[in-house]
Order: sequence, then C-alpha cells, then structure tokens
Amino acid sequence: ALPSYSRRFFDYPCLGDVEQIREVVADAFGEEYLAEVFDPRYDLAYWMNRFGYVESSRNCNFRCGFCSLTGVGRRYEVPPLEYLRAQLDNLGKRPIVLFADNQILGSSAESFRERIDLFRDRRDAGQFRYWTGFVTNTFLWEDEHIDFARDSGCLSVFVGVESFDDHVWLRDANKQQNSRFNQIDLIRRAIDGGVMVQYGLVYDPTSQTLAAMHRELEIICDTPEIPAPNFIFTAIPFPGTPFFRKCVANGWIRPNTHMRDLEGSTLSLETDDPLEQVLDFVRNGKRFGGYRKRFIAHQWRFDRRYRKALKFDQRLLANLSAAAILAPSKVLSPGSVFQRSTRRTHLSTTEVLDAVYTPRLPVARALRHYFEPTRITDDRGVLNEKIAEDLMGKRAPSGGGIAQYAG
Repeated sequence: ALPSYSRRFFDYPCLGDVEQIREVVADAFGEEYLAEVFDPRYDLAYWMNRFGYVESSRNCNFRCGFCSLTGVGRRYEVPPLEYLRAQLDNLGKRPIVLFADNQILGSSAESFRERIDLFRDRRDAGQFRYWTGFVTNTFLWEDEHIDFARDSGCLSVFVGVESFDDHVWLRDANKQQNSRFNQIDLIRRAIDGGVMVQYGLVYDPTSQTLAAMHRELEIICDTPEIPAPNFIFTAIPFPGTPFFRKCVANGWIRPNTHMRDLEGSTLSLETDDPLEQVLDFVRNGKRFGGYRKRFIAHQWRFDRRYRKALKFDQRLLANLSAAAILAPSKVLSPGSVFQRSTRRTHLSTTEVLDAVYTPRLPVARALRHYFEPTRITDDRGVLNEKIAEDLMGKRAPSGGGIAQYAG
C-alpha cells in the first residue's frame, strides 16, 4: 500500500507475488543462490505440527469495497496443479489442512473440484483427516458444493457474512452476492448438509447505527440455526481500497490514526452515534455484553439442533468459537492470563502503542525512527503528507527496479 514511503526503510519494497523474492535474492546475493525448483520447507516451521497450510489459488474474483485485496487489485488465479502437489508432498502427515486461499472456490467449480480431488486422494491414503478454507457466499448457493465438500473431508468453511440484516450497507460495500439469498437459510442448509460454517460480522460506524448492530446480535441469539460468529470487527479503512478513499473524501478517519490501529478492535472512524456508546459496543457489545444469557442459551440450542448433522470435532469447533467471542484472551491466548495487559482505549486517537514499537536491543539514533508508528492522519485529522502520494494513487518513483506499483 505504501511503496514510495517504504523506500525510506527497505532496500526492496516488493509489490508482486511471493515469487518476486527471486529477483531480490538474485540482486542481493547472486543468481547462484536461486533454487532451481519450488520446494517448500515446512520443517522450518517446526512448531506447526498439527495444522498444515497450502495455497491452491490466489486473490479473489470479487471486489468488495472494504477488502484489502480490492486495494491490491490483482486478478484471481489458480496456479498449475503441480504447485499444490509440491506443497502436499512436502507437508507430511497432518490432522488438518487449511487452504490459505483468499477464496478457494473462485470462478470455476471445475477447478475447485480438481484441487479438492487431489486433496481427497491424499486423505484416502491417510495423509490428512480434514480440510478447511475461506469461501464467499456463492459457495453456499449450490447443494453439490456442500455435498462435495462434506464427502472430501471438509471440517468447515469460513464465509464473509458481514451482515444478516443491512442490505443497503452490503450493496454500498459492493457485496451484493450476500443479498441474493437469505444468508440464514444458506447457512442452515450447509450445516444440515454436514459442513460447519464460520463467519464474521462488520460494523461500519460511518453508516450503520448501533441499533442496527444490536439487531444483528438479537438475530444471532434468536436463531439456533446459525452458529456464533468468530468475530465482530469495526470497519477498517484499508489503504488503497474504495472504502479508504471514501473515508478520506468525507473526513471520516479520526485524528492521529496509525497504520497499527487498522486491526478491527480499534475505532478509527468518525461515528453517527455518540462516541462513548460506540466505544462501549467495541469493548463489550461485540462480546455480546448484555446478551450473554441469551447467547449461551442460543449455543445450547445450536448444539441440540445439529447434534446429528455435525461430527463431534465440528461441534467442538463451534463451541470454541462461541467461547472465544465471550472470552477471547482466555481461549485464543491462554498464556496472556498471567501477563499484565495494557489498558486500551480502543480509540485510534488515544490508543496506547503496544510492545512492538519498543525495541529490545539498542538502536542507533539514526534508525530510531524505524520504531515510530506510521501515521495515516495527523492531530487535525489531515492525511499524512509523507504517505499521501501512495495513498491517493500516484505512481511510486522508479529506482531499484524491483517495485512495480499496482495502484
């Protein structure tokens, strides 16, 4: 997102796919250091011995207005099947494989089936037990996708629901595919078909009211056919996206907002509702504060509803997701219970920087600015002039020959 600005800190600001590292290696060390064949080294990630990650496609065939992939602007593509086969050859035996694709189904059901068929062959041979991955709402439209996923060992799919109720916001976010069918019906049909569905919701305080978000919580609590969400994030103005440009044009990005604040649990945008009420929702509401008894009752009814349709591992996954909503640090980072946490404001204007900005080793005075946060806006809410050239779509200056600005 910031190719020109990155040149202040890095010798090679790369904007291509991961294979562009070959250009860097050749330039920095010499051609003799380039690998002749693609040979992924999973053994170097020795701490990941239960989960395996593979990539069978890249990017997305949709252009949602708030998505960082839209800001990057690359087209959806499926590498040759040999690329996936090489990863599986080197992965070894794992219980679960996560397809780290942005959108595993893509624009071709035939290509999707071909890739999953390869995985199923390995599963039948005993290499894996389950697979999981990211899809869009369109995956749930066809029963044959659900049946194929279940029969090939799908543990779950993650769908960007974003909103159950606000079709106007979905349209404005260029996510019309989520309004074509009733999302609750789609999720119910998928889970009845044996595929667990996970999802997230997005709260955009610039156009969605708190009343609308409370309706979302009530829909979940009153509908045992749908599982608990994995997260409820505040909308993020990712640099380069249409949503970011809209926020800049309307002056919606709060003063003193850093790149570090763009992570979903920090409010970085102006609000229509009173600020303190919005912050209360960010801190407590998205953890179902005020709805906890109803939420727990919902989860009990969900378990009973799908006790025959879902396997034990799938029901366990659903219950862990529900527990993570209620107590995220205890479930997702149990070791943090014994650590002293920094008191957060959840507001970009006043949020305290975390430890990543405090170097553990002595740093020369000339390099200390490397540990200063990158500001998007200044104290007045004006776009930082140091990054304005990148963020407003101007071409990065030529220089090292490596960077290729994708706009």
